[in-house]
Amino acid sequence: MLGRTMGATRTAIILCCILLVMPFANARSIEPSEWDGWAVVEGGYSILVEEYTATWCPRCAEIDPDLSIVAEEHGKRIAMVSYHPDEGDAFAPDAAKYRLQRYINQHNNTSIPGYPSFVVNNGVIREDVPSWPDVTSDILRAESNQRGYTKLTVTAQTNETHLTVTVMPPKGNEIVNGTQYTILFVEHKKTVPEGFDNPGEKHRDRVLVGLAEFPMDGEMFAIDASIEAPFVASYPIQNMEEWSVIVVHEYTEEALKNRSIMNSQPLGVVELAVQSSALEEGTELPVILPIMVFLAVGILGLVTLQTKEKVREEE
Repeated sequence: MLGRTMGATRTAIILCCILLVMPFANARSIEPSEWDGWAVVEGGYSILVEEYTATWCPRCAEIDPDLSIVAEEHGKRIAMVSYHPDEGDAFAPDAAKYRLQRYINQHNNTSIPGYPSFVVNNGVIREDVPSWPDVTSDILRAESNQRGYTKLTVTAQTNETHLTVTVMPPKGNEIVNGTQYTILFVEHKKTVPEGFDNPGEKHRDRVLVGLAEFPMDGEMFAIDASIEAPFVASYPIQNMEEWSVIVVHEYTEEALKNRSIMNSQPLGVVELAVQSSALEEGTELPVILPIMVFLAVGILGLVTLQTKEKVREEE
């Protein structure tokens, strides 16, 4: 029994060490005051975290500010987006309803998940706030299991009226049939209109407001966004001061019907955000990473030594 316990402990510590020294996912977060109208991001290693939420939900409103901090503390290793699909929601964008229906169709669910609920990399749905430890475990597991990813190059440009996003098309040997590039337009600090039940702050973060899909072998499609050309989409931003663009290389809804939850993860995810920091000034977690790695390695050595001594005693 002790041997199995030590083995599990060593595995957990090794996993922590790997995650702590893992390079940050290539993503960009730009302060609104520093945005000059154009930026490019290269990446694909981020983990997609999708939240199903509602403006009228007290628990959702309570954790919404905290989720912004969680996303930032992960150093952009995760790309988090919130869906408000409920008809009684103050936002209820068609894009959110579409993403919810996509998940329901894939898993043959007949019921809508409770609010809030979370899905990591198109995996198991985790319902309500107490499930957050499971969400964290799902994120760590997704990072540790990730062996390869689609390298995505995304350019974002703005003028007085629109945000235009261009994704570099895949090369011939990178095309995977049954997959698509999805552009998610996300608004931060989106104001909740008056007249709606709102138990929280006056705004919500990470709100999906539009999307565009570019299948490798099908018709291009958009909701509340405009397709300008293959792999190019735009969204009106007259009243958007803070926003994100999340690009996902994922399986099409048709292809997901023939894939299990174990092999339906996105092939690549990258985010470009124009957003003010949710962390208080001076809070920089990367500074303590070397200390955490040192402690983890030390504990690993201690566990190894104790295991060897136990083996000698048993002999």
